[in-house]
Amino acid sequence: MNITIDKNIFNPVYSPYLTDYSNRYEVYYGGRGSGKTKFIFQKLLHKSLSNKRRILCMMKTTNAIKQGIWRELMDLLDEWQIRKLGKVEINRSDMTVKLPNGSEFIFKGLDNEEKAKGISEISDLYLDEANLFSQDDFIALNGSIRSRKYKNLQVLISFNPMSKSNWIYSYFGFDTETVPKNTTILHTTYRDNKFLPDTYHDEVLLPIKERNPRLYNILANGLFQTTDKLIFSNWEVQNFDMHELVQNNNELHTCTGMDFGFSNDPTTVILSLVDEKTKTLYICDEIYKKGMLNTDIAREVKEKGWHKNVIVADCANPKDITDLRRMGIDRIRKCRKGKDSILHGINKLQEYKIIVHKKCENTILELDNYTWEKNKQTGEYINVPIDDFNHAIDALRYSIQSIKKKANILTARL
Repeated sequence: MNITIDKNIFNPVYSPYLTDYSNRYEVYYGGRGSGKTKFIFQKLLHKSLSNKRRILCMMKTTNAIKQGIWRELMDLLDEWQIRKLGKVEINRSDMTVKLPNGSEFIFKGLDNEEKAKGISEISDLYLDEANLFSQDDFIALNGSIRSRKYKNLQVLISFNPMSKSNWIYSYFGFDTETVPKNTTILHTTYRDNKFLPDTYHDEVLLPIKERNPRLYNILANGLFQTTDKLIFSNWEVQNFDMHELVQNNNELHTCTGMDFGFSNDPTTVILSLVDEKTKTLYICDEIYKKGMLNTDIAREVKEKGWHKNVIVADCANPKDITDLRRMGIDRIRKCRKGKDSILHGINKLQEYKIIVHKKCENTILELDNYTWEKNKQTGEYINVPIDDFNHAIDALRYSIQSIKKKANILTARL
């Protein structure tokens, strides 16, 4: 198919790779806002319009696809006016796209792994946020790209680097600074994206530097980092008045989370206020007790006036959630869990500046002691949190699931 594309729609750093199919593996990594995902779809769409292809695009979860890379392709189809070339078949429920020349894009989450493995005759594989896949996931998926129907089979991955303990760091030679055979590696940051507004760094990335310098180095500079022992360093203790916060800021979101315990572990309920504009999270109050029956939990939640809040609770205890609803905690709901949901929640919390009220002594204790595991062979800390000092933190992780992307911020309810 013939289509005329203005070369100015590409960021110059990516242009040499648009029609380069010389290597099976292409690794695009770097900072947030670098345009790497957009370019990968530009490349794949250009490739699929030039010759018939069958392209599998994957993220860790199906929900992440709907909010991310699916939209990238939809926007690009409009931007390039592909529908003018002929009929484009878009199945939003199955998340498939068929182009006028018969090329196909198939989107699958790894939570649909068996269905993804059952797709045959794939010409190209794209893994977005590849660092969230395991090495075994990658090896299995890579092995399925072996069709004889197509030339120039390729596996493309993109990610923002996190810890040097991630499998990608050694698998693709970052540890030895050697590029593996048959591999292209490109590092980019927001500085390489000419389409970003001039204020992007100062408004989006610079505030992260003040809260979490390590995370800033990942998101702004796109560099792998050595994992520190403590999981959270982006917090401080203050003596603030939460009622004053609400009166002075009508865009705060109330977050309430609950983690169940009993004899060995405490039941925790954490109330916080979140300012999405400034990325500040205020931990205002806590319930933190062992031996609590559901009647005790309901009574204390009501005494604090939190029973009218949306409370996101541990989904591993559906019976307790049902009991609490019967007791008047009407807006309690189950949290969402999946593969690596703990890490996802930790990463999300690390993006905020966390201010803890001084009366939340148990939460402060946990933040002071919640640590990563250490690799006994290398002596380095790895991205596996130790399962201790995490009861209030688990409740906090659940609570921020009530914040919806791009939703209007709710008035705080105290």
